[in-house]
Amino acid sequence: MKNAVTHAAIDIGTSKVCTLVGHTTSDGEMQVTGVGLVPSRGMRKGMVSNLGEVQQVVNSSLREAEAQSGAKVDSAFVGITGGHINYVNSRACLDNRRHDSPVGYGDVEQILQACYADNDSLTDKVIHVIPRDYSVDGNWGVKDPLGMYGTSMEVESHVVTAQRTSIDNLTEVLRKSGAKLRGLVLEPLASAEAILSQDERDMGVVVVDIGGGTSDISVFLEGNIWHTSVVPVGGFQLTRDISIAFTTFFLAAEEAKIKYGSATPDAVDPAEELLLPAFGGDAHSTISRQSLCMVIRERMEELFSLILSEVKSAGLDNAPPGGLVITGGSAMLPGIDELAQSMWPGPVRIGVPRMAAWAPKELENPSFATALGLLLWGSRYGDNNGNNGNGMRFNLALRYQEMLRQWMRNIATKVHA
Repeated sequence: MKNAVTHAAIDIGTSKVCTLVGHTTSDGEMQVTGVGLVPSRGMRKGMVSNLGEVQQVVNSSLREAEAQSGAKVDSAFVGITGGHINYVNSRACLDNRRHDSPVGYGDVEQILQACYADNDSLTDKVIHVIPRDYSVDGNWGVKDPLGMYGTSMEVESHVVTAQRTSIDNLTEVLRKSGAKLRGLVLEPLASAEAILSQDERDMGVVVVDIGGGTSDISVFLEGNIWHTSVVPVGGFQLTRDISIAFTTFFLAAEEAKIKYGSATPDAVDPAEELLLPAFGGDAHSTISRQSLCMVIRERMEELFSLILSEVKSAGLDNAPPGGLVITGGSAMLPGIDELAQSMWPGPVRIGVPRMAAWAPKELENPSFATALGLLLWGSRYGDNNGNNGNGMRFNLALRYQEMLRQWMRNIATKVHA
């Protein structure tokens, strides 16, 4: 592919590992050329629990994607989630600037570094510093302060940290598979890249990505990230509830959930019965499909209550007007949007990746939102706004603009000297 840039993304989930390889041409067009999808092992609630097993499945996923694309993956963006993720909204100020000197890249870098300086530690590492709002001379609402004049500048940023040992484990998994960790991306941010429009971000919206082991929540307001959180409730908890409630094997519970599950018990025939294997030889038990769906509904009601609590934790009196967007593998559960609509004070929709013609039709599914979002993140930010080692989204393109402006000022000074 002429003048193509290769990007790779790996979604290492609790239920599956998905590797995507894509190419961005000189015209800026993205095309997915390789997909590696394998069942996951060795992950628990978004974290590595068995390094050897995770390495095996990641290696299999990588090799499959490479074989399809015909390209060697040297580095990849990887999603990260789990209960070890922490978040804080931080403010920093830069005072006593020269009033006759415009804000430059160095000023922006200095003030963003001040936002995360107190959050980087021996146990936690900053993976994102995302500016939410700037002020120049006390005037908030500035989206890009570069080139502006002022004696003081403030920024409010959303700082995301992750446990260093978890990062080290993911790095080691990739190293053993022959690839480098190009950058870590918080999974709800990645999913949002694939499923949200700019209008939704501007209006305000809540995204919940219901994965196998966790549900990732992100709140967007006025175009920017406002709040993020991870709750330890996902598809595996639904399956476990079914397994315990009806004393059946986990795999049988998973199959029953997928084939007969629904978040709205009233929508199924109350007379319909299911046969589930039970512990103890050839024993089986007969249950009603409606009772299966009632177990699912109870857990999903708990999840949506937790999401509403997170909105309040974000300091919001009301849910954002853009509503709730549900994505992830469990978003395919029948009736989940109807149940959410009965509890959520606003519109609800299922978040399906918006891919146009750049990805295979099979990936147009909520379960691939994170993987596709990671690939988009790599193509959009990997070269211009890429993770610089601290996971911060610095706009390097703006740096070059500032360098050009400084060069022009130097020339003008020499001409008038």
